[in-house]
Amino acid sequence: DGPFYHQEWLGMNPTTPIISGGMNALRMPGFFANLGHSNLIMTAGGGAFGHIDGAAAGAVSLRQAEQCWKEGADPVEFAREHREFARAFESFPQDADALYPGWREALRIDSAA
Repeated sequence: DGPFYHQEWLGMNPTTPIISGGMNALRMPGFFANLGHSNLIMTAGGGAFGHIDGAAAGAVSLRQAEQCWKEGADPVEFAREHREFARAFESFPQDADALYPGWREALRIDSAA
């Protein structure tokens, strides 16, 4: 199912989902795919400030991750044309290894941060 929690709302009014904790650009496409939309509030301090090229590049990588999902693109292929998103793979290598096996070879990365 992916990294989300199934919950029956039992007649409660819809609310805006909030994603918080451990979110980075690599997790976003799968999260949005499971949720079915990207209309949410996200706090991704670690995803921005943990980016290898700094917070501004991290913020760009997060926007690129949403763009990747909206386009229905393969994240590894998308990374080839989007530097900040590509560098997120090096910034968060454990997530990259778990979510996108073979990314190092596909992106020609010899080692990760």
